[in-house]
Amino acid sequence: MFGNRQYYTLVAGLREYAAGAAGEKGFSADAVYGEVRRELSRANRRAAGLLWSLMNIYGLGRERIEELYSLCDASPCDWLRDWAVFDRNLRNVIAAHTARTKGRAVADSLLTIEGDKVAVALDKSSAADFNLRGELDYMDRLLTALSDAANIMEKERAIDNIRWEKADSLAEGDTFGASAILAYLVKVAIIGRWVALDPQTGREMYERLVRSMSDEKVESKKI
Repeated sequence: MFGNRQYYTLVAGLREYAAGAAGEKGFSADAVYGEVRRELSRANRRAAGLLWSLMNIYGLGRERIEELYSLCDASPCDWLRDWAVFDRNLRNVIAAHTARTKGRAVADSLLTIEGDKVAVALDKSSAADFNLRGELDYMDRLLTALSDAANIMEKERAIDNIRWEKADSLAEGDTFGASAILAYLVKVAIIGRWVALDPQTGREMYERLVRSMSDEKVESKKI
C-alpha cells in the first residue's frame, strides 16, 4: 500500500472529527478535511488534496477537470488511482446517458484520458448499457437511477450511494492506512454536499458515517 503508513490514532479520532463538525452553524466538510489533512504525511496530504479537488469539481472547467484526473492517474497512491478511474467512468456514463437522452453527440460530453476504453465504448456503442454491464459492476444500478428523470433527488442519492460503497470497497482490508482515510474523506464530501442540497438526507448520511465507525449508540447532532 502507498507509503505503508498506519494512522491508528487518526482513525480512532475520525468519529470525533465528524461529530465536531456538526455544530450550530451546520456540518462543515472543509473543516473535517482540514483537521484530517494536518495529520497526514506529506505524500498522503498530496493524495488527499487531489481527492478533495475531485470531490469538489463543480464549476471547474473541463480542461482543469481532465488535468486533475491525469494527476490522480499518475499518483503513487493505489487507492487514489483506482478512485479516479471509477469516478471518471461514473461521470462519463452519466454524461453519455444525458447526451443520448437529449440527442447530443456523446463524445462532446466526455472527460477523456488517453487509452480510456470506457470512454470509447460510451462514444461508439448504441446498446442501452453501452456494452459496459460486464465492465462496470454498478452499471445496472446507475442506469436505473438515471432513468428516473422525474425524481432528481432520488437519482442523486442513488449515485452517491454507489460512490459511498465504492470508497468502502477500495479501502477494504486497510483499516488504519491511507485508504481508510481517503474513503472517509469521500463520505465527508458527500455529506457536505447533501447538507446543502437536502438537510434531511445530509443528516441521514452523517448518521450512517458515524454508525459505520462505532457500534455504540450515537446521539444525533443537528447539521
